[in-house]
Amino acid sequence: MDFIKELHEARMTRGQGPKSLTYTDCCERAYLTMLILEMLRKFPGMTPIVKKYAQNTSGYDSYKHFRMSGTDLYNFVYFINGDDVAINKLKDPGSAKALRDKTYFPVMAFNRYVEHLRYGRTTTMDDQALFIKLEGVLRITNSDYKAVRRIVFNFDTMSTRQKQSAVTRLLMAARAKLRASDIIQPLEELSALKDLEMFKISDPEPKVSVPDFDVTGKDLAGYRYLVGSKNLMLTKKFLELAKDNKSVPANILQAYMPAIAMIDNIVKGGPGFVQMLRSLENRAKKTSREQ
Repeated sequence: MDFIKELHEARMTRGQGPKSLTYTDCCERAYLTMLILEMLRKFPGMTPIVKKYAQNTSGYDSYKHFRMSGTDLYNFVYFINGDDVAINKLKDPGSAKALRDKTYFPVMAFNRYVEHLRYGRTTTMDDQALFIKLEGVLRITNSDYKAVRRIVFNFDTMSTRQKQSAVTRLLMAARAKLRASDIIQPLEELSALKDLEMFKISDPEPKVSVPDFDVTGKDLAGYRYLVGSKNLMLTKKFLELAKDNKSVPANILQAYMPAIAMIDNIVKGGPGFVQMLRSLENRAKKTSREQ
């Protein structure tokens, strides 16, 4: 129960933490945190932790202010649903604002779900419907996460191996993306207590932040000078697949090769040219934030 005593403040989203997160990161991490809570919910011994976490997430249902006393989940929703003040705290405010304008987070449904957790209510069809809806709203395209969601919401009918696989996959995601959060410790403890981690599964999780790719018509006009007009649509597809950590077919990769060749030529030119490229990127990012 030591963990309950630590739930008085967020850990991952306080201090300078948000500056390492993109808007896409916040969406993905909010969804993963909810998946972990739903998994913990399946084990009666974890009920006090889930209730306490939900209690510290609820109570400020407008999500208009950053709260040190809230959980990381509360603050993820603050960034997802936030105004310009919230968005400016993130890694790439310009791209974050573009995605925020396209995102309609279901606050009321989310609050109802948190209340269900807070009062120890059993899982309902509405809870599952919320997760499915959030996969669209938050642009969750990772098929592994969706597979875990299906196992979690059909937990009683799953085999021991399927349950172990789901917990192991959540552990991998949490260690890569929620390492400093306030939710990883109870998942680790559950896994150790119930012997739920499978150690012969390869870890597919990327260890880097996911950029807020939002390829607009203006962006494509710029890409035209790098890859040529005939490669524009395939280049857009390349960026979408790369963002989702999916394999890229050869024909799509070939369309992006002119941009890759340009970077390769700069690298071969020597450190001075590479430094010039990095400086140019920093200037471009600064311009993007100011727009």
